[in-house]
Amino acid sequence: MIRVLTLSLALMLAPLATAAQEQPVFKDYDEMRSILDTLMMTRQVGDVMRRFGGSDEMSDEDIDALDARLRNLFPYDFKHVDLLRVDQMENGWSQEMYAYWSGLSYVFVVVLLHQRDDSLVAINIKFNTDFYELIKSF
Repeated sequence: MIRVLTLSLALMLAPLATAAQEQPVFKDYDEMRSILDTLMMTRQVGDVMRRFGGSDEMSDEDIDALDARLRNLFPYDFKHVDLLRVDQMENGWSQEMYAYWSGLSYVFVVVLLHQRDDSLVAINIKFNTDFYELIKSF
């Protein structure tokens, strides 16, 4: 329980994206998922933040500290990933929730996406070990 609370607080306090910053752009959904899944499965949350947004509001030291906390709380790479929920909206907008886990250790990710004519943009990303905090986004 303490492990869940610690990571939840650390990830909730970390600003992950703003509308004003240049957003991460991918050629398509498969590229976005490949990058996200590879980085999350190997617990590289710092690189996720740098690639998916949020690094402009945190110093490199803060991002590295958050990355180290995640690696401390989850000492092994995640072995599984599932898409838990998709909210398909109008005009190319969608929101997806993923679960990454090994054994009884889980982390959840929500990504707001915008499909454009020539690219997919990740507008916002959130992490948490508390499913109920992120499911409120739907």
